[in-house]
Amino acid sequence: MKKLIIFDCDGTLVASEHLYNSITAELLNELGYQEYTPELCMELFAGQSWSTIRHIIEDRHQEKLPADLIERYINIAEKRMHHNFDPCPNAENVLHDFHTEHKICVASNGERGNVIKSLEVTNLKKYFIDDHIFTKIQVERPKPAPDLFIFALEQMNHRANDSVIIEDSVTGVSAAKAANIKVLGYIGSAHDKDKQSEKLKQAGANIIIECLTDIENHI
Repeated sequence: MKKLIIFDCDGTLVASEHLYNSITAELLNELGYQEYTPELCMELFAGQSWSTIRHIIEDRHQEKLPADLIERYINIAEKRMHHNFDPCPNAENVLHDFHTEHKICVASNGERGNVIKSLEVTNLKKYFIDDHIFTKIQVERPKPAPDLFIFALEQMNHRANDSVIIEDSVTGVSAAKAANIKVLGYIGSAHDKDKQSEKLKQAGANIIIECLTDIENHI
């Protein structure tokens, strides 16, 4: 039976985390929260859905954010991704090989339109039909809850022990562990690889990989 390989999108297949966190910082700065730099947003919010980020900010500052903030974020991201996104190193080669050798899908906390568009502009969408791209809007709870990965297993007709997840964030690794699925912690997109490696290990990553081509050795 073919293995199911579940890929996160941002920071795993698409080098998008810096842009997304820069937009988050920009929007929060406009609202007067000047302490949020792109680097701080990356540290605090990597792998989180924007609805979760919104709740975190509101809880921290005891203030409600504008109702249209997520819509503004999505619109800005769509305009900028064409000039700011590249596939993560070796993502194209790995997907080219795996889409015939195994079953593959995407499970992302991102906004669905942004996820699909980011795969399109990086020329990776051709490896996934729409029904094999799963996003947080399809489940009750986003990562770090296990719901999205469990949903992906059900839709792909696979079991946890026949599957492996590729994740670059603590949020994603935590969700994989909660779903009882083997998870490879990918640090290829991290600025401080040693620090991120330790974070992913502490979150429960079974194996740490720096290059996506290493996946084949661990499935």
